[in-house]
Order: sequence, then structure tokens, then C-alpha cells
Amino acid sequence: MTSGASACPHPTDRWAGAHNPKDIRTDAEAGHHAGGRFLSARIISLLSPATKQIFARPTDPLSVALSYEILRNGIGVLALAFPIVMLVGGGLDDVQGSLSAYYHFSPAAPGRYGAGIMRDAFVGMLCAIGSFLFFYRGHSLQEDLALNLAGISVVLVAFMPTDWPSIAAPSTTVAGTIHWVSATVFFVMIAYVCIFRARDTLCLTRDARRRKTFERIYIVLGGLMLVTPAAAAISFGQSGYATLIIEICGIIVFSAFWLVKGYEIRSSLRMTASDRFTTLSISSP
Repeated sequence: MTSGASACPHPTDRWAGAHNPKDIRTDAEAGHHAGGRFLSARIISLLSPATKQIFARPTDPLSVALSYEILRNGIGVLALAFPIVMLVGGGLDDVQGSLSAYYHFSPAAPGRYGAGIMRDAFVGMLCAIGSFLFFYRGHSLQEDLALNLAGISVVLVAFMPTDWPSIAAPSTTVAGTIHWVSATVFFVMIAYVCIFRARDTLCLTRDARRRKTFERIYIVLGGLMLVTPAAAAISFGQSGYATLIIEICGIIVFSAFWLVKGYEIRSSLRMTASDRFTTLSISSP
């Protein structure tokens, strides 16, 4: 056994033999070039038309249906969050008699007009809902006009606040009158959409029983929307939280309509696409 080179070289010797400085530089340069090519490809993809991605979505190549679905679900979630934000943000120890009162109420200045700590959130969320309703294109001219009017009404509710301090008589100021009239118009227009226009999209489904189920749901939701302003008018001026509870229930019904409508259209389109795929599969040789 010779005393020259070791039969089992040290790990560092093996690493040095396999990776000399020249090889290390070569690997680093290759990695650098690969990273540069990847970054260049990503930049080019950002600036190039997504033709392959579009043609890869045969059921919704331009994501139109998906965008509408996100908008419908978004308005439902935003509406559902509105009373929660008002109640929690305004303080659970200082719950007001109506949602409109949160525009004014502030623990630091309970009697001052427009001093509410939730005023910005009140106006911002209502304007977001109103903008959606106005720019959302209905499935018919009648629905589109009704939603436009409902959207304008919601914005007026935000910009024309209720009278403050709250009084046990009908609104006496112009702003207060416009506020309650606009709120009533909003609920009536959404009720009209629920009862008469929600059926416009049911032609997408071929299941008669399923169509009938959705029709009944929309009629119930529309009836509840009509009851909301009437019940709120009866409870107005009474002590307690009757008006607040009625308003929250009306908003929940409004939210439920948009979430159900989103589910109805989404599921109908999927069923139609599935039937079309099955037909193509059977007809293909």
C-alpha cells in the first residue's frame, strides 16, 4: 500500500476535484443567464396578448361571465358587511336605533349634526353599492333601468342624511325627506327586479323543477324587500331597535338576492357547458 495519494480522498478534496473554480463560475453564469431568460420571458408575457390563455378557456374566453359572478358576489358580501361595520365601528355599547343614525352619532358629540365616527364608512360603502347597481348591466332594459334607479337612490341616501337629532315625527327637512324617499325607492326597485326580472336568466337552465324553485325564491325575496320600507315606516319614531332590525333584515334579503342570483347563473352555465361537452363526446366518432 503506497503512501502517496489516499484511496479515499477527503470530502473537500472530492468537492474541489469535481467543482474547480472554473466550473463554479460556469455554473453561476449559466444560472444567471437562465434567471435572466426567465425574467425576460415574464416581462414579455406581461406586454404580449394572452392569446393562448384566451383560447384555453372555451366556455368563457374573455372571463366576462366570471367578472359578472365576482361583481354579484362582491355586492352581496359588501351589503352584508355594511350593518356589521356600522354596529362594530360605532361601538356595541352605543347601538343606534337605525343605520342612518350612524352618519351623525358620535360619543364625543352626541347632538351634533354629521359628527358621526362612522360617517365616512357609511357614505363610502353606500356609494360603492350604488355605483355597482348603476354600472351593472341588467339582462333586460327594464332590469337595467330599475337597477340604475336603485343605484341613484342609494347614493342619495348617503349624501342626503336623515334628520338629527332623531325626532319622533316624520322628517321635516328637505334632506331628511329625500333620504327616506330614496331608501323606499331603493327597496321597491330591488323588489321589482326580484319578482319580475330575476326570471330573465332562468332560460339558461333546462330543468323545469329547478327553474320553478328559483322563481319561488325570487318571489319570496321580492316580497320581503317590499315589506321592509313599509315596516320601517310603521316603526319610525318608536323607541327601541325595531327600525334597526328591520333595516338589517332588508339588507340581508338584498344580499341574499345577489348571492343566489350569482349561484343560479353560475350553476346554469356550468350545466349548459357540461351538456354541450357530453353531446360533442357522443357525436364524435
